[in-house]
Amino acid sequence: MERSAPPRQPCSSSTRFCRQQPLFSPVIISNYAEQDAPLSILFSTLAGLIVAAIVGTAIRVSNGAPFLTWVGERSSPGVATVLGLLMLQFYLDTTSTILREFVNFIKDNVLLNTPVTVLVILILIITIYMVRQGIESIARVNSIIILLYVFFVPLFVFGLIDEMNVHQLLPMFDHSLASLTLASITPTTWMSEVAVLLFLAPYLKDPQKARIAGWTGLLFVGLLMLFSLVTALMVFGPEFIKLNAYPGFAAAGVVHFGTFFEKLDILFTSYWVLSIYLKFSIFLFVTVECFKQTFRVSSSRPFIGALGLVIALECLFTWQNMDKLNLYNKEGRFVTFFLFNVLVPLAAILLHRSQRSRAKRKEYET
Repeated sequence: MERSAPPRQPCSSSTRFCRQQPLFSPVIISNYAEQDAPLSILFSTLAGLIVAAIVGTAIRVSNGAPFLTWVGERSSPGVATVLGLLMLQFYLDTTSTILREFVNFIKDNVLLNTPVTVLVILILIITIYMVRQGIESIARVNSIIILLYVFFVPLFVFGLIDEMNVHQLLPMFDHSLASLTLASITPTTWMSEVAVLLFLAPYLKDPQKARIAGWTGLLFVGLLMLFSLVTALMVFGPEFIKLNAYPGFAAAGVVHFGTFFEKLDILFTSYWVLSIYLKFSIFLFVTVECFKQTFRVSSSRPFIGALGLVIALECLFTWQNMDKLNLYNKEGRFVTFFLFNVLVPLAAILLHRSQRSRAKRKEYET
């Protein structure tokens, strides 16, 4: 005889998830928008598509050339160096926060008794190895990971089908535009990470289609975030989402098929770990590329370990205070991400167009 469904309480079989600090956007989104949180995902995805259009245009006008090298040719080497130093600091900070959130999740939910320093060293060694294999290897592994969604998404849905209640999403459109805007800020910063294409452009097969690549990736990420948030809302309701740092994993904790397959959260956790490894490796690769273009070195391989050490030290000491990291995610991240992911490529486009119009004016005068 099949057992009754698990109770829908904040502390179910995944009680440990309820004790985490709010590191991820679902908590911040739900505090502002509650059951209207999916609307904020839609707004942030739309904003991300605009960012992708700006970044894709910058890549198109540079014809996929190394970004800082192209800026130096269009302006001056000094300007490119200063911009490169600022962007290097930005990517070092961003990569270290990704590592810190990765380590926090592993430490609090998987390897409870393992020291944080050991986790940082192990994750960094694996990721440095991945980066040294090149972007092509990372892209191939990423393709495999994405294909696995064909298996995990139906498994997730079928396992929760009896637990979901669509009435948890009601009433809709119950929050003001101001609340939805505040809820959209944090996921918008995540969507703006499509700006990494500026440093991946030289490795693209067709840089002129970078805009389409960015749109495709953002639509996939937006649908994934929407799926995770909506299913968690239908299972637990908006009040639980505001208290839980990892609502998607909490929902995975109640996935079961009768009494034969249950407690499958470790399966979904393992898959997420694979995904975050890829994200971390891409940002480490972009950080290395930024360093390479800033200091005009022919090979960045000797510097990967040193940059990884800087990231590890910042992860361990700058972001060891959880409240500080949470405050940065909630309030500070948008400012820095908007500056480097939106204004920088936009300035590059304006620089190109101003020089082109100046050249046309001179040609007309002669």
